[in-house]
Parts: sequence; structure tokens; C-alpha cells
Amino acid sequence: MVSCKQALQKKDLKVDAQKKSDLRLDHFNIWVEDPEPAKQALIDIGFLAVPDTLSRIHEGQGTTGRYFYFFNGYLELIFIHKQDEFDQNNRMNPEMDFEERANFAKNNASPFSIALSVNEYAVEKIPFEKVDYHQDWMSDYTSIYAAKNSKLKLGEPSVFVVYPEIEIDRFETEADLVKIPEEYAIWRSFFKHPNGARKISKIRLTSNAVDFQSETIQSLNGIDELEVILGEEHLMELFFDDQIQGKSYDLRPEVPLKIYM
Repeated sequence: MVSCKQALQKKDLKVDAQKKSDLRLDHFNIWVEDPEPAKQALIDIGFLAVPDTLSRIHEGQGTTGRYFYFFNGYLELIFIHKQDEFDQNNRMNPEMDFEERANFAKNNASPFSIALSVNEYAVEKIPFEKVDYHQDWMSDYTSIYAAKNSKLKLGEPSVFVVYPEIEIDRFETEADLVKIPEEYAIWRSFFKHPNGARKISKIRLTSNAVDFQSETIQSLNGIDELEVILGEEHLMELFFDDQIQGKSYDLRPEVPLKIYM
């Protein structure tokens, strides 16, 4: 539980961050050891997964994911795909936190990662200390910028900023999916979940250790759709369409995720 003093302090920090931050939510990850139980738990409540054959493999990084797309973001269940490649990447990039996050079950690290984009992208606009990261799966001369303290503060969610070429496409309505080029028309279907979920309203992340004074956490809490709070165990709460359906699902223990629609 968060005390009244902490809650008021957090509210003030959120206002501060909103004045300074030019960031917005791009997508979000949950590290899993085995993606199938988590993926199936989401399918069982009416979400449509991108086929495994179309899922991105992070060449050089040793990871891949299982994906669920929404009008304004996507969920990636990220996991180790090639252990040798994964280990090599960690040796080459010691300031990155992949190894620690992948071992969340052993070290109690947060299994959550938040990917952000920058309005009118410029690296200088990223408001926290960062680590420049490039790997084979990215375009030449591009980098992702990870928050430096994501390696140091494992109880908090990991944070990184994507470059413009890999930012998500955003859609207001189902009719807008026609903007996806015809050669990729199959992707339009992956946004149409049988349970009716379309747009992310909010993501609340509970972490077992939070420094509300850090620039990273202030930046997250300065984004309208995001909230990081302090609690006993790691949990992601995902809200859709302003909860118009009045439904909720708890997907634990398969994945530390609660859904509200």
C-alpha cells in the first residue's frame, strides 16, 4: 500500500513530468520463460495473437516475442530464443538489463518493459540518463536508447525509447486500418479481437521498489496512459476502451497481468 504522503508526492511528480516530458507510450513487454501459457491465457479471454510465423525475431539479441496488437500500442511477450546469442549480446552490452529481466523468477526483478517514443524525435529530448544500444535486427545507423537505471533498479520496470522507423502506427477507429498498405493487409485482422478490445486506455504497473524521485519514473508517470505505483508484487493492469464492457480478468499465475475492458 502507498501512504497518503507518498500518493501526494507522486501526484506532484506526475504534474512536473507532464510539463517536461515529450514522451508517449509505444508498446510494452512482459518477460516470460515459456510464452505459450501466457499467450493461451490471453487467447482464452478473446484476444487474437499475431501468428508465430510472423513474429519478429531479434537477430543478434537472442530473443523473440509473441504479439498482441491494439489501435495505440502492442503487447509483446518476450523470451529467450537462442541462448548462445542471448549470452553473447549480454557480454557485448553490459549496461543493458536483458539478462536480469529474463531471470525475473530468480532475482525478483520486474518482468515489465515500457517502450516509449518521442514527439518530433530527437535524442536530446530523452529526459533521463540513457544507454545507446544497437543490434543486427535494427536498421543501420539507428539505436534504441535504454534508461541507464533500468540495469541498476531492477524492482522498477525497464524503460527504453525507440527510433522513428520502428514506432507503432496509431489508429483511432477500425475504419482507419485501411491505412495499412494493401501488401500488408493481413495485419489488419490482428487488430480485431473477438472480445472487442481495441484501444488501450491506461497501463498501471505495480513494482516492489520505486524511486519516485528518479527522472525515469517521473517521465513514465508524466504520460497520461501510464502509472507506476509501489506494491508488494509485480503486476501489470491493462485497461481498454475506458472499461466500457465492465469486465475484468486476472491472468495470474500464467502471467502477472490483469485485464479490464
